[in-house]
Amino acid sequence: MNPVILVPGVRKLRNGKRSAKDYPYWDKLIPLLKQEGYEVKEIIGEPPLKDLEEILKSSLTVICCDSFIQHFCWSIGKKAIVLWGVGDPLIFGHPENINLIKSRNNLRDNQFDNWENVEYHENVFVSPEKVVERLKVEFSQKT
Repeated sequence: MNPVILVPGVRKLRNGKRSAKDYPYWDKLIPLLKQEGYEVKEIIGEPPLKDLEEILKSSLTVICCDSFIQHFCWSIGKKAIVLWGVGDPLIFGHPENINLIKSRNNLRDNQFDNWENVEYHENVFVSPEKVVERLKVEFSQKT
């Protein structure tokens, strides 16, 4: 079975604060995915692009919250589940990505401004249960 690739890395902002895009529930999501029978692999760090491409292409899907990974998935034709609480991946014209935003009311007015002044709020992100639910709908598990 192709694994679900998780890319949890979101760099801190230049001012040292946590990025408002950083999904807070990775530690809850991973056990839920495994409980549902998904093979889970995490990408930690920054592998060479060729290696990254091979890893992503070999997956069922990619779950990420970082814009680079979202763009990279789009460029290689890989569907990704994007977990942004206050930014909208669809603004970049990648409709093939699954955009899980808890409420569109949480979207930031201008995604192209610096993020340093955006406060971090865990409650703007979808729950791990919703991520797994959407994954099951999009990629029905064949056992």
